[in-house]
Amino acid sequence: MKAVRPAKRGGVQGGRDDAPLDTDALRVFLERATEHHSAGRLDEAARLYLHVHQRNPDALAAPYFLALMDVESGRLESALEWLRYVVQRDPKSFEAHYSLAYVLQELGRWPQAVDAYRRAQALKPHVALVRFNLAGALEVIGRIDEAIAIFRDLAEEPRTRTRALVRIAQLKSAEISDDELGEMARLADSPNTSPLVKIGLFFALGEIYEKRGCVDDAFAAFAEGNRLRRLNIEGEVEESAAPVIAPPASLIVHSSPEVAARQYADAIAAFKEKFTVDFIRTYETEGHPSRAPIFIVGMPRSGSTLLEQILSSHPKVMGMGEAHALGDTIRGRFPIARDAAVPADVTGYFRQLGESYLARLEARGWRKAPFVIDKMLSNFLYVGVIHLMFPNATIINSMRDPVDNCLACFRKLFRSGNETTYDLRDIGAQYVRYREMMAHWDGVLPGRVVHVQHEDLVADPEAKIRWLVEEVCHLKWDDACLRFHQTKRPVRTASIAQVRQPIFSTSVERWRRYEKHLDPLFEALGPYAPEHSKDR
Repeated sequence: MKAVRPAKRGGVQGGRDDAPLDTDALRVFLERATEHHSAGRLDEAARLYLHVHQRNPDALAAPYFLALMDVESGRLESALEWLRYVVQRDPKSFEAHYSLAYVLQELGRWPQAVDAYRRAQALKPHVALVRFNLAGALEVIGRIDEAIAIFRDLAEEPRTRTRALVRIAQLKSAEISDDELGEMARLADSPNTSPLVKIGLFFALGEIYEKRGCVDDAFAAFAEGNRLRRLNIEGEVEESAAPVIAPPASLIVHSSPEVAARQYADAIAAFKEKFTVDFIRTYETEGHPSRAPIFIVGMPRSGSTLLEQILSSHPKVMGMGEAHALGDTIRGRFPIARDAAVPADVTGYFRQLGESYLARLEARGWRKAPFVIDKMLSNFLYVGVIHLMFPNATIINSMRDPVDNCLACFRKLFRSGNETTYDLRDIGAQYVRYREMMAHWDGVLPGRVVHVQHEDLVADPEAKIRWLVEEVCHLKWDDACLRFHQTKRPVRTASIAQVRQPIFSTSVERWRRYEKHLDPLFEALGPYAPEHSKDR
Protein backbone atom coordinates (compact mmCIF):
# COMPACT_ATOMS: atom_id res chain seq x y z
CA MET A 1 0.00 0.00 0.00
CA LYS A 2 1.50 3.33 -1.08
CA ALA A 3 1.11 6.51 0.92
CA VAL A 4 -1.33 8.99 -0.64
CA ARG A 5 -1.65 12.61 0.40
CA PRO A 6 -4.98 14.09 1.49
CA ALA A 7 -7.13 15.86 -1.06
CA LYS A 8 -6.80 19.63 -1.03
CA ARG A 9 -9.60 22.14 -0.64
CA GLY A 10 -11.38 22.93 -3.86
CA GLY A 11 -10.60 19.57 -5.44
CA VAL A 12 -9.99 15.91 -4.88
CA GLN A 13 -6.97 13.63 -5.19
CA GLY A 14 -5.82 13.23 -8.77
CA GLY A 15 -8.15 15.97 -10.04
CA ARG A 16 -11.31 13.83 -10.02
CA ASP A 17 -14.66 15.64 -9.89
CA ASP A 18 -17.01 12.73 -9.24
CA ALA A 19 -20.26 13.55 -7.50
CA PRO A 20 -20.29 12.87 -3.75
CA LEU A 21 -21.57 9.52 -2.55
CA ASP A 22 -25.04 9.65 -1.05
CA THR A 23 -25.57 8.69 2.58
CA ASP A 24 -26.33 5.02 1.97
CA ALA A 25 -23.46 4.51 -0.48
CA LEU A 26 -21.07 6.28 1.87
CA ARG A 27 -22.08 3.99 4.72
CA VAL A 28 -21.62 0.86 2.58
CA PHE A 29 -18.17 1.91 1.36
CA LEU A 30 -16.99 2.73 4.89
CA GLU A 31 -18.33 -0.56 6.27
CA ARG A 32 -16.56 -2.57 3.57
CA ALA A 33 -13.33 -0.65 4.06
CA THR A 34 -13.48 -1.24 7.79
CA GLU A 35 -14.02 -4.98 7.26
CA HIS A 36 -10.91 -5.15 5.07
CA HIS A 37 -8.97 -3.03 7.57
CA SER A 38 -9.94 -5.22 10.52
CA ALA A 39 -8.92 -8.34 8.59
CA GLY A 40 -5.53 -6.86 7.75
CA ARG A 41 -6.28 -6.47 4.03
CA LEU A 42 -4.77 -3.02 3.97
CA ASP A 43 -4.53 -2.53 0.20
CA GLU A 44 -8.23 -3.27 -0.28
CA ALA A 45 -9.15 -1.05 2.67
CA ALA A 46 -6.98 1.79 1.40
CA ARG A 47 -8.56 1.62 -2.05
CA LEU A 48 -12.05 2.01 -0.58
CA TYR A 49 -11.08 4.68 1.94
CA LEU A 50 -9.38 6.66 -0.83
CA HIS A 51 -12.46 6.34 -3.02
CA VAL A 52 -14.55 7.77 -0.17
CA HIS A 53 -12.02 10.54 0.42
CA GLN A 54 -11.97 11.52 -3.26
CA ARG A 55 -15.74 11.62 -3.53
CA ASN A 56 -16.50 12.99 -0.03
CA PRO A 57 -13.51 14.94 1.32
CA ASP A 58 -15.52 15.91 4.41
CA ALA A 59 -16.18 12.28 5.37
CA LEU A 60 -13.35 12.30 7.90
CA ALA A 61 -13.54 8.64 8.89
CA ALA A 62 -11.70 7.79 5.66
CA PRO A 63 -8.58 9.96 6.18
CA TYR A 64 -8.55 9.04 9.87
CA PHE A 65 -8.36 5.32 9.14
CA LEU A 66 -5.88 5.91 6.30
CA ALA A 67 -3.70 7.59 8.93
CA LEU A 68 -3.98 4.58 11.23
CA MET A 69 -2.99 2.25 8.40
CA ASP A 70 0.00 4.46 7.66
CA VAL A 71 0.98 4.17 11.34
CA GLU A 72 0.78 0.39 11.10
CA SER A 73 2.97 0.42 7.99
CA GLY A 74 5.56 2.81 9.41
CA ARG A 75 4.66 5.72 7.11
CA LEU A 76 4.48 8.23 9.90
CA GLU A 77 4.96 11.36 7.79
CA SER A 78 1.99 10.35 5.64
CA ALA A 79 -0.06 9.58 8.76
CA LEU A 80 0.83 13.04 10.07
CA GLU A 81 -0.60 14.69 6.95
CA TRP A 82 -3.84 12.75 7.17
CA LEU A 83 -4.31 13.54 10.84
CA ARG A 84 -3.59 17.23 10.36
CA TYR A 85 -6.19 17.20 7.60
CA VAL A 86 -8.71 15.72 10.03
CA VAL A 87 -8.04 18.04 12.97
CA GLN A 88 -8.16 21.11 10.72
CA ARG A 89 -11.65 20.13 9.62
CA ASP A 90 -12.81 18.79 12.96
CA PRO A 91 -10.95 20.53 15.80
CA LYS A 92 -13.20 18.80 18.33
CA SER A 93 -12.20 15.26 17.36
CA PHE A 94 -10.61 13.78 20.46
CA GLU A 95 -9.52 10.64 18.59
CA ALA A 96 -7.75 12.64 15.88
CA HIS A 97 -5.88 14.87 18.36
CA TYR A 98 -4.87 11.85 20.41
CA SER A 99 -3.67 9.93 17.35
CA LEU A 100 -1.85 13.05 16.12
CA ALA A 101 -0.02 13.24 19.47
CA TYR A 102 1.02 9.62 19.16
CA VAL A 103 2.37 10.07 15.62
CA LEU A 104 4.26 13.20 16.64
CA GLN A 105 5.92 11.36 19.53
CA GLU A 106 6.86 8.46 17.26
CA LEU A 107 8.45 10.98 14.89
CA GLY A 108 10.43 12.39 17.81
CA ARG A 109 8.60 15.73 17.74
CA TRP A 110 7.94 15.64 21.43
CA PRO A 111 7.18 19.33 22.13
CA GLN A 112 4.50 19.18 19.42
CA ALA A 113 3.26 15.89 20.89
CA VAL A 114 2.89 17.61 24.27
CA ASP A 115 0.74 20.30 22.64
CA ALA A 116 -1.41 17.69 20.88
CA TYR A 117 -1.91 15.71 24.08
CA ARG A 118 -2.93 18.93 25.82
CA ARG A 119 -5.54 19.59 23.10
CA ALA A 120 -6.86 16.04 23.49
CA GLN A 121 -6.98 16.52 27.26
CA ALA A 122 -8.91 19.76 26.84
CA LEU A 123 -11.55 17.86 24.88
CA LYS A 124 -11.79 15.03 27.43
CA PRO A 125 -10.19 16.23 30.68
CA HIS A 126 -10.83 13.07 32.67
CA VAL A 127 -9.34 10.45 30.33
CA ALA A 128 -6.53 9.05 32.45
CA LEU A 129 -4.54 7.57 29.55
CA VAL A 130 -4.14 10.99 27.93
CA ARG A 131 -2.86 12.47 31.18
CA PHE A 132 -0.39 9.62 31.68
CA ASN A 133 0.82 10.03 28.10
CA LEU A 134 1.13 13.77 28.50
CA ALA A 135 3.22 13.28 31.62
CA GLY A 136 5.29 10.68 29.78
CA ALA A 137 5.94 13.11 26.93
CA LEU A 138 7.02 15.77 29.42
CA GLU A 139 9.45 13.23 30.93
CA VAL A 140 10.98 12.61 27.55
CA ILE A 141 11.75 16.29 26.93
CA GLY A 142 13.21 16.67 30.42
CA ARG A 143 10.34 18.51 32.14
CA ILE A 144 10.40 16.08 35.04
CA ASP A 145 8.79 18.33 37.65
CA GLU A 146 5.82 19.03 35.38
CA ALA A 147 5.43 15.30 34.78
CA ILE A 148 5.51 14.58 38.49
CA ALA A 149 2.88 17.28 39.08
CA ILE A 150 0.52 15.49 36.67
CA PHE A 151 1.23 12.15 38.35
CA ARG A 152 0.50 13.80 41.70
CA ASP A 153 -2.92 14.87 40.42
CA LEU A 154 -3.54 11.35 39.14
CA ALA A 155 -2.48 9.96 42.52
CA GLU A 156 -5.35 11.89 44.11
CA GLU A 157 -7.85 9.74 42.19
CA PRO A 158 -8.44 6.23 43.58
CA ARG A 159 -8.58 4.47 40.19
CA THR A 160 -5.23 5.87 39.04
CA ARG A 161 -3.45 6.32 42.37
CA THR A 162 -1.32 3.18 42.35
CA ARG A 163 -0.08 3.54 38.81
CA ALA A 164 0.72 7.22 39.41
CA LEU A 165 2.74 6.45 42.54
CA VAL A 166 4.68 3.81 40.62
CA ARG A 167 5.52 6.35 37.91
CA ILE A 168 6.64 8.89 40.50
CA ALA A 169 8.89 6.31 42.12
CA GLN A 170 10.40 5.42 38.75
CA LEU A 171 11.18 9.06 38.04
CA LYS A 172 12.26 10.30 41.44
CA SER A 173 11.97 7.76 44.24
CA ALA A 174 12.78 10.40 46.88
CA GLU A 175 9.38 11.97 46.13
CA ILE A 176 7.61 9.00 47.76
CA SER A 177 6.74 9.65 51.40
CA ASP A 178 6.93 7.11 54.23
CA ASP A 179 3.15 6.82 54.26
CA GLU A 180 3.04 6.24 50.51
CA LEU A 181 5.82 3.67 50.81
CA GLY A 182 3.80 1.78 53.41
CA GLU A 183 0.69 1.96 51.26
CA MET A 184 2.57 0.61 48.22
CA ALA A 185 4.11 -2.21 50.25
CA ARG A 186 0.72 -3.26 51.59
CA LEU A 187 -0.79 -3.25 48.10
CA ALA A 188 2.10 -5.29 46.74
CA ASP A 189 1.59 -7.94 49.43
CA SER A 190 -2.20 -8.00 49.21
CA PRO A 191 -3.80 -11.10 47.62
CA ASN A 192 -6.46 -8.75 46.18
CA THR A 193 -3.97 -6.87 44.01
CA SER A 194 -3.67 -8.15 40.44
CA PRO A 195 -0.30 -9.65 39.44
CA LEU A 196 0.25 -7.03 36.72
CA VAL A 197 -0.24 -4.20 39.22
CA LYS A 198 2.01 -5.98 41.71
CA ILE A 199 4.80 -6.13 39.14
CA GLY A 200 5.00 -2.35 38.85
CA LEU A 201 4.72 -1.96 42.62
CA PHE A 202 7.58 -4.34 43.40
CA PHE A 203 9.93 -2.70 40.90
CA ALA A 204 9.03 0.71 42.33
CA LEU A 205 9.58 -0.55 45.88
CA GLY A 206 12.99 -1.84 44.85
CA GLU A 207 13.96 1.64 43.64
CA ILE A 208 12.73 3.27 46.84
CA TYR A 209 14.40 0.78 49.19
CA GLU A 210 17.68 1.02 47.29
CA LYS A 211 17.61 4.81 47.48
CA ARG A 212 17.11 4.51 51.25
CA GLY A 213 20.01 2.10 51.62
CA CYS A 214 17.87 -0.96 52.42
CA VAL A 215 19.69 -3.28 50.04
CA ASP A 216 18.22 -6.61 51.16
CA ASP A 217 14.68 -5.23 51.02
CA ALA A 218 15.42 -3.75 47.60
CA PHE A 219 16.70 -7.04 46.23
CA ALA A 220 13.70 -8.93 47.63
CA ALA A 221 11.36 -6.44 45.91
CA PHE A 222 13.21 -6.63 42.60
CA ALA A 223 13.27 -10.44 42.80
CA GLU A 224 9.52 -10.68 43.38
CA GLY A 225 8.78 -8.20 40.63
CA ASN A 226 10.93 -10.18 38.23
CA ARG A 227 9.36 -13.48 39.27
CA LEU A 228 5.86 -12.16 38.62
CA ARG A 229 6.85 -10.54 35.35
CA ARG A 230 8.40 -13.75 34.08
CA LEU A 231 5.18 -15.60 34.92
CA ASN A 232 3.05 -12.89 33.26
CA ILE A 233 5.30 -12.01 30.35
CA GLU A 234 2.39 -11.58 27.94
CA GLY A 235 0.50 -9.14 30.16
CA GLU A 236 0.69 -5.39 29.52
CA VAL A 237 2.15 -3.73 32.61
CA GLU A 238 1.14 -0.33 31.27
CA GLU A 239 -1.46 0.91 28.81
CA SER A 240 -0.08 1.68 25.36
CA ALA A 241 0.00 5.20 23.98
CA ALA A 242 -0.81 3.86 20.51
CA PRO A 243 -4.24 4.55 19.06
CA VAL A 244 -6.33 1.43 18.62
CA ILE A 245 -5.43 -0.16 15.30
CA ALA A 246 -7.48 -3.01 13.92
CA PRO A 247 -5.33 -5.85 12.53
CA PRO A 248 -4.16 -8.21 15.27
CA ALA A 249 -0.89 -8.72 13.37
CA SER A 250 0.11 -5.18 14.30
CA LEU A 251 0.08 -5.86 18.04
CA ILE A 252 3.19 -6.63 20.09
CA VAL A 253 3.67 -10.37 20.49
CA HIS A 254 5.55 -11.49 23.58
CA SER A 255 7.54 -14.70 23.51
CA SER A 256 8.08 -16.85 26.57
CA PRO A 257 11.59 -16.50 28.05
CA GLU A 258 12.39 -20.01 26.85
CA VAL A 259 11.27 -19.29 23.29
CA ALA A 260 13.07 -15.94 23.21
CA ALA A 261 16.31 -17.57 24.40
CA ARG A 262 16.00 -20.31 21.79
CA GLN A 263 15.34 -17.75 19.04
CA TYR A 264 18.46 -15.81 20.00
CA ALA A 265 20.55 -18.99 20.11
CA ASP A 266 19.25 -20.14 16.71
CA ALA A 267 19.84 -16.73 15.13
CA ILE A 268 23.39 -16.57 16.48
CA ALA A 269 24.18 -20.05 15.18
CA ALA A 270 22.76 -19.16 11.75
CA PHE A 271 24.70 -15.89 11.50
CA LYS A 272 27.93 -17.54 12.60
CA GLU A 273 27.55 -20.19 9.93
CA LYS A 274 26.48 -17.81 7.15
CA PHE A 275 28.84 -14.90 7.81
CA THR A 276 32.22 -16.39 7.09
CA VAL A 277 35.18 -14.35 5.88
CA ASP A 278 34.57 -15.64 2.34
CA PHE A 279 30.86 -14.71 2.40
CA ILE A 280 31.67 -11.19 3.55
CA ARG A 281 34.39 -10.73 0.91
CA THR A 282 31.97 -11.80 -1.80
CA TYR A 283 29.54 -8.97 -1.11
CA GLU A 284 31.35 -6.23 0.82
CA THR A 285 31.86 -3.96 -2.19
CA GLU A 286 28.16 -3.87 -3.08
CA GLY A 287 26.77 -1.78 -0.24
CA HIS A 288 25.49 1.79 0.01
CA PRO A 289 28.29 4.38 0.29
CA SER A 290 26.56 6.53 2.90
CA ARG A 291 28.47 7.35 6.09
CA ALA A 292 25.33 8.75 7.72
CA PRO A 293 24.23 5.84 9.95
CA ILE A 294 25.81 5.40 13.37
CA PHE A 295 24.67 2.11 14.89
CA ILE A 296 24.87 1.56 18.65
CA VAL A 297 24.43 -2.08 19.65
CA GLY A 298 24.82 -4.09 22.85
CA MET A 299 22.92 -5.25 25.90
CA PRO A 300 20.14 -3.19 27.48
CA ARG A 301 21.29 -0.98 30.39
CA SER A 302 24.89 -0.94 29.13
CA GLY A 303 25.31 2.84 28.88
CA SER A 304 24.04 3.10 25.31
CA THR A 305 21.67 6.00 25.99
CA LEU A 306 24.56 8.01 27.38
CA LEU A 307 26.54 7.37 24.18
CA GLU A 308 23.59 8.46 22.06
CA GLN A 309 23.03 11.56 24.18
CA ILE A 310 26.69 12.58 23.84
CA LEU A 311 26.78 12.10 20.07
CA SER A 312 23.33 13.61 19.50
CA SER A 313 24.55 16.76 21.20
CA HIS A 314 26.70 17.33 18.11
CA PRO A 315 24.92 19.69 15.67
CA LYS A 316 25.45 17.31 12.76
CA VAL A 317 23.98 14.24 14.47
CA MET A 318 20.36 13.24 15.06
CA GLY A 319 19.52 10.47 17.50
CA MET A 320 16.58 8.26 16.49
CA GLY A 321 16.61 6.11 19.60
CA GLU A 322 15.54 2.49 19.31
CA ALA A 323 14.46 2.56 15.67
CA HIS A 324 13.01 -0.61 14.16
CA ALA A 325 14.14 0.40 10.70
CA LEU A 326 16.82 -2.26 10.21
CA GLY A 327 14.67 -5.20 11.30
CA ASP A 328 11.78 -3.91 9.18
CA THR A 329 14.10 -3.51 6.19
CA ILE A 330 15.61 -6.98 6.17
CA ARG A 331 12.61 -8.96 7.42
CA GLY A 332 11.62 -11.29 4.60
CA ARG A 333 14.33 -9.86 2.32
CA PHE A 334 17.60 -11.08 3.81
CA PRO A 335 17.86 -14.88 3.95
CA ILE A 336 19.03 -15.64 7.47
CA ALA A 337 18.66 -19.43 7.17
CA ARG A 338 21.98 -21.24 6.96
CA ASP A 339 21.35 -22.76 3.53
CA ALA A 340 19.56 -19.78 1.94
CA ALA A 341 21.50 -17.82 -0.66
CA VAL A 342 21.52 -14.11 -1.34
CA PRO A 343 19.44 -13.53 -4.52
CA ALA A 344 21.88 -13.81 -7.42
CA ASP A 345 19.62 -11.98 -9.87
CA VAL A 346 19.35 -8.77 -7.85
CA THR A 347 21.82 -6.11 -8.93
CA GLY A 348 23.15 -4.10 -6.02
CA TYR A 349 21.23 -6.20 -3.51
CA PHE A 350 22.84 -4.79 -0.37
CA ARG A 351 22.82 -1.27 -1.77
CA GLN A 352 19.07 -1.60 -2.30
CA LEU A 353 18.67 -2.76 1.30
CA GLY A 354 20.65 0.31 2.38
CA GLU A 355 18.42 2.63 0.36
CA SER A 356 15.33 1.02 1.83
CA TYR A 357 16.72 1.41 5.36
CA LEU A 358 17.51 5.11 4.86
CA ALA A 359 14.03 5.66 3.42
CA ARG A 360 12.52 4.10 6.54
CA LEU A 361 14.52 6.45 8.74
CA GLU A 362 13.31 9.40 6.69
CA ALA A 363 9.72 8.19 7.03
CA ARG A 364 10.27 8.18 10.79
CA GLY A 365 11.50 11.77 10.88
CA TRP A 366 15.19 11.87 9.93
CA ARG A 367 15.74 14.90 7.74
CA LYS A 368 18.51 17.44 7.78
CA ALA A 369 21.21 16.06 10.06
CA PRO A 370 24.12 14.57 8.07
CA PHE A 371 24.45 11.72 10.59
CA VAL A 372 21.77 9.64 12.30
CA ILE A 373 21.98 7.27 15.28
CA ASP A 374 20.11 3.97 15.38
CA LYS A 375 20.24 2.65 18.94
CA MET A 376 18.33 -0.59 18.49
CA LEU A 377 20.56 -2.68 20.73
CA SER A 378 19.48 -6.07 19.38
CA ASN A 379 21.08 -5.11 16.09
CA PHE A 380 24.20 -6.77 17.52
CA LEU A 381 22.83 -9.81 15.70
CA TYR A 382 23.03 -7.97 12.38
CA VAL A 383 26.52 -6.47 12.43
CA GLY A 384 27.48 -8.48 9.34
CA VAL A 385 24.37 -7.34 7.48
CA ILE A 386 25.03 -3.72 8.53
CA HIS A 387 28.59 -3.96 7.22
CA LEU A 388 27.43 -5.25 3.84
CA MET A 389 24.66 -2.65 3.61
CA PHE A 390 26.81 0.27 4.80
CA PRO A 391 30.54 -0.45 4.60
CA ASN A 392 31.29 3.13 5.70
CA ALA A 393 28.87 3.33 8.62
CA THR A 394 30.04 3.51 12.23
CA ILE A 395 29.17 0.55 14.48
CA ILE A 396 29.59 1.02 18.24
CA ASN A 397 29.23 -1.76 20.80
CA SER A 398 28.14 -0.30 24.14
CA MET A 399 29.81 -2.33 26.90
CA ARG A 400 29.65 -2.35 30.67
CA ASP A 401 30.95 -4.55 33.49
CA PRO A 402 29.04 -7.84 32.95
CA VAL A 403 27.64 -8.09 36.48
CA ASP A 404 26.64 -4.43 36.67
CA ASN A 405 25.05 -4.73 33.23
CA CYS A 406 23.02 -7.82 34.14
CA LEU A 407 22.01 -6.45 37.54
CA ALA A 408 20.82 -3.24 35.88
CA CYS A 409 18.58 -5.34 33.62
CA PHE A 410 17.25 -7.20 36.66
CA ARG A 411 16.40 -3.89 38.34
CA LYS A 412 14.43 -2.57 35.38
CA LEU A 413 10.85 -3.28 34.37
CA PHE A 414 10.79 -2.95 30.58
CA ARG A 415 7.56 -1.97 28.89
CA SER A 416 7.84 -4.64 26.21
CA GLY A 417 10.21 -7.29 24.91
CA ASN A 418 13.39 -8.18 26.79
CA GLU A 419 11.87 -11.50 27.83
CA THR A 420 15.26 -12.86 28.93
CA THR A 421 15.83 -10.16 31.60
CA TYR A 422 13.51 -11.35 34.37
CA ASP A 423 15.65 -14.03 35.98
CA LEU A 424 19.31 -13.85 36.99
CA ARG A 425 20.16 -17.07 35.16
CA ASP A 426 18.29 -15.96 32.05
CA ILE A 427 20.09 -12.63 32.02
CA GLY A 428 23.50 -14.23 32.48
CA ALA A 429 22.82 -16.69 29.66
CA GLN A 430 21.67 -13.88 27.37
CA TYR A 431 24.82 -11.91 28.16
CA VAL A 432 26.96 -14.91 27.20
CA ARG A 433 25.05 -15.27 23.92
CA TYR A 434 25.57 -11.59 23.15
CA ARG A 435 29.32 -11.83 23.81
CA GLU A 436 29.51 -14.97 21.67
CA MET A 437 27.95 -13.08 18.77
CA MET A 438 30.24 -10.09 19.19
CA ALA A 439 33.29 -12.35 19.35
CA HIS A 440 32.28 -13.82 15.99
CA TRP A 441 32.00 -10.36 14.42
CA ASP A 442 35.40 -9.42 15.80
CA GLY A 443 36.79 -12.60 14.23
CA VAL A 444 35.37 -12.18 10.72
CA LEU A 445 35.37 -8.35 10.69
CA PRO A 446 38.40 -7.41 12.82
CA GLY A 447 38.32 -3.78 13.91
CA ARG A 448 34.94 -3.11 12.27
CA VAL A 449 33.07 -2.70 15.56
CA VAL A 450 34.31 -0.11 18.07
CA HIS A 451 33.86 -1.32 21.65
CA VAL A 452 33.15 1.51 24.10
CA GLN A 453 33.51 0.58 27.77
CA HIS A 454 31.20 2.51 30.08
CA GLU A 455 33.62 2.42 33.02
CA ASP A 456 36.36 4.01 30.88
CA LEU A 457 33.98 6.80 29.91
CA VAL A 458 33.12 7.41 33.56
CA ALA A 459 36.79 7.40 34.62
CA ASP A 460 37.95 9.99 32.06
CA PRO A 461 34.91 11.64 30.44
CA GLU A 462 36.56 14.46 28.51
CA ALA A 463 39.25 12.30 26.87
CA LYS A 464 36.86 9.47 26.04
CA ILE A 465 34.16 11.78 24.67
CA ARG A 466 36.71 13.48 22.40
CA TRP A 467 37.89 10.07 21.21
CA LEU A 468 34.31 8.97 20.60
CA VAL A 469 33.44 12.09 18.59
CA GLU A 470 36.65 12.64 16.64
CA GLU A 471 38.23 9.22 16.18
CA VAL A 472 35.27 6.84 16.29
CA CYS A 473 32.68 8.92 14.45
CA HIS A 474 35.12 11.16 12.52
CA LEU A 475 33.26 14.33 13.42
CA LYS A 476 34.72 17.77 13.95
CA TRP A 477 34.89 18.50 17.66
CA ASP A 478 32.04 20.47 19.24
CA ASP A 479 32.00 21.46 22.92
CA ALA A 480 28.30 20.68 23.13
CA CYS A 481 29.25 17.00 23.35
CA LEU A 482 30.80 17.66 26.77
CA ARG A 483 27.62 19.43 27.87
CA PHE A 484 25.43 16.52 26.75
CA HIS A 485 23.30 16.71 29.91
CA GLN A 486 22.12 20.17 28.83
CA THR A 487 21.02 19.01 25.39
CA LYS A 488 17.26 19.45 24.99
CA ARG A 489 16.66 16.35 22.92
CA PRO A 490 13.99 13.76 23.67
CA VAL A 491 15.07 10.66 25.60
CA ARG A 492 12.55 7.84 25.93
CA THR A 493 14.55 4.93 27.34
CA ALA A 494 15.04 3.53 30.84
CA SER A 495 17.85 6.07 31.34
CA ILE A 496 15.50 9.02 30.93
CA ALA A 497 16.61 10.76 34.13
CA GLN A 498 20.29 9.79 34.21
CA VAL A 499 21.25 11.43 30.90
CA ARG A 500 19.93 14.77 32.19
CA GLN A 501 22.83 14.75 34.67
CA PRO A 502 26.60 14.97 34.27
CA ILE A 503 28.44 11.64 34.20
CA PHE A 504 28.43 10.03 37.64
CA SER A 505 30.18 6.97 39.02
CA THR A 506 27.67 5.76 41.61
CA SER A 507 26.45 2.95 39.34
CA VAL A 508 29.96 1.53 38.86
CA GLU A 509 30.29 -1.74 40.82
CA ARG A 510 26.78 -1.33 42.18
CA TRP A 511 26.60 -5.13 42.12
CA ARG A 512 28.90 -5.41 45.16
CA ARG A 513 26.07 -4.18 47.39
CA TYR A 514 24.00 -7.14 46.19
CA GLU A 515 26.81 -9.68 45.92
CA LYS A 516 25.44 -12.22 48.39
CA HIS A 517 22.28 -12.55 46.26
CA LEU A 518 23.98 -12.99 42.89
CA ASP A 519 25.30 -16.58 42.85
CA PRO A 520 22.80 -17.66 40.12
CA LEU A 521 24.04 -14.81 37.95
CA PHE A 522 27.71 -15.61 38.56
CA GLU A 523 27.08 -19.21 37.60
CA ALA A 524 25.27 -18.28 34.39
CA LEU A 525 27.93 -15.75 33.37
CA GLY A 526 30.64 -18.40 33.40
CA PRO A 527 33.82 -16.84 31.95
CA TYR A 528 32.41 -13.33 32.42
CA ALA A 529 31.80 -13.71 36.17
CA PRO A 530 34.19 -12.07 38.69
CA GLU A 531 37.24 -14.21 39.36
CA HIS A 532 36.57 -14.60 43.08
CA SER A 533 33.05 -15.91 42.45
CA LYS A 534 34.46 -18.89 40.51
CA ASP A 535 36.12 -20.24 43.64
CA ARG A 536 32.88 -20.60 45.60
